Amino acid sequence: MVSLRELEEALPALLGIRSAERRLIDWEFVRRETGVVLPSDFVALAEAYPPFTVDDFLGLHIPSAGEEQYFVRGLQEGLRNLSELRDAGMSHGHPPYPEPGGLLPWGDSAEGDTFYWRTTGAEAESWTVLIASHNDDWCEYDGSLTSYLAAKVRGTVPPDGLPPDFPSRMPVVEAG
Repeated sequence: MVSLRELEEALPALLGIRSAERRLIDWEFVRRETGVVLPSDFVALAEAYPPFTVDDFLGLHIPSAGEEQYFVRGLQEGLRNLSELRDAGMSHGHPPYPEPGGLLPWGDSAEGDTFYWRTTGAEAESWTVLIASHNDDWCEYDGSLTSYLAAKVRGTVPPDGLPPDFPSRMPVVEAG
């Protein structure tokens, strides 16, 4: 698994929005409301950074301390949207979490792409990334959220249905 430090090395602009102190997220509330323990790389990212966007394109769903209910609502809305896609035969057979191997959203793009964890395996540490692009490409990345972001910035991710110019050579990171 890629560490937060490796992501920061790949995406140095991220350091400009790093919190001075650890962000105290109520992970127990998130677990109670969703029934899920999120991957440790995401927990580390969320405890160091507020919600942010990369190149005004990719937005990460990160909880804010004291406002975890909004994060949970966003997850639930994303799961409802995926359930509707599945019911319409448009999810390429991908079920929403908590079904076995179900998808759980962690980000979206300005063009309507959705980024998910594929919740295969008993442990969140084994989850992979699945990108559902707005043009109906469904591409999997065999790694964690932070390793996907680092690889995407380094340009080592195979085509995943996203614009070929994303991210830029010097990605801009903004707290959002």
